Amino acid sequence: MDSDEGTSVDAPSSGASGALTSQLLANSGLMEAFGGHLQELVGSKSSYIDSMPQPMKNRIKALKNIQVQYTQLEAKFYEEVQALERKYTELHQPTYAKRRQIIAGDYEPTEEETVLGFDEEDDDEEDGDMDEEDAPTGAKIMDVDENGDPIEPEVEEGASAKVEKVKYDDTTTGIPEFWLQSLKNADVIAELIEEADEPLLRHLVDIELKHYEEPMGFDLIFHFSENPFINNKSLVKHYNVKIEVDDEAPFQFQGPQITGCTGCEVNWKKGHNLTVKTIKKKQKGKGKGQPGKTITKQVPANTFFSYFSPPAVPEADEETDEFTEEQEDDIAILGRDYEVASFIRDSLIPKAVLVFTGVEGGDDDDEGMGLPFLDGLDGEAGMQLQQQMAAGGGRPGGECAQQ
Repeated sequence: MDSDEGTSVDAPSSGASGALTSQLLANSGLMEAFGGHLQELVGSKSSYIDSMPQPMKNRIKALKNIQVQYTQLEAKFYEEVQALERKYTELHQPTYAKRRQIIAGDYEPTEEETVLGFDEEDDDEEDGDMDEEDAPTGAKIMDVDENGDPIEPEVEEGASAKVEKVKYDDTTTGIPEFWLQSLKNADVIAELIEEADEPLLRHLVDIELKHYEEPMGFDLIFHFSENPFINNKSLVKHYNVKIEVDDEAPFQFQGPQITGCTGCEVNWKKGHNLTVKTIKKKQKGKGKGQPGKTITKQVPANTFFSYFSPPAVPEADEETDEFTEEQEDDIAILGRDYEVASFIRDSLIPKAVLVFTGVEGGDDDDEGMGLPFLDGLDGEAGMQLQQQMAAGGGRPGGECAQQ
């Protein structure tokens, strides 16, 4: 494997089965962004090589042919990694099913199942203590009196709670709002969640990963309980993946590459579409002193659910090799999109309880997540834009362009 900084494929220390592929996908996206420029660099001749006698140049060409053979074998290695991921995702299904039952309250763990076989580092976590600011959305940490009975807080006259608080006690079944809180604990996802999204995300009961062998790819499936917002029982996001050595540019190969993604149609119930908002705008009057009309119109709203309507991978102008401002925004959206998908696939789904309890999900856990969907973003414009995105954490100029 290459050992240069930025192209390392060492698995993260967490050891998740999908982490290796995640890092490969991330790094391959970065290399793909350089497109033909990388090949030009790899194939460029230095004065040192130019000064070599022809027999030595021939030996170097032979070494490059050997390198191509290595790359072709490396591609097969990655294909086997993908096959192992598919295999173990299936093997994990009984574990995920048991987790889903406990979260939903359909199964109560036995006393034996609640005894940990190791010592937790955080005494508060071991004792089940939680600060109110860390409590799940909608949860309320109750104060109790000397008899252990809950003390209701005083409410000022005329004041009303913006969101009804859920009171947890010994009669609470399952773990309410488990997935909403887990999403909010993941920094890369939390900034995409608006307050208006939370009532629907409270109905999120599971997130499932499904792999495809041919054509290669994977689904992230969000399952919802009955709710007043959408008719869909599940929302699906599909990602296309390829493992292919380009015969014309074999040294660009860096492992699996994401080539695009597609969302699904969200069937919103009347009056509950979170992707749009209604605004009122007052028009100028036709004549002097005449009042203008007030009109209402719908405009796009910031929402987590835009995740299910991703833009297409843009192509630079053939003549100028440049992107429009709108295309740059789309690339930024796609960059953040894969950061989200990467975290869900390789951290949230396999280690949901660790994200829920705050053990994982912070900025430090995002290292190695790269910039996706860059197949075809070659040329000078692609290089410049990629450098901007890398410097800005996945967004040109460091600003989030998610709509």
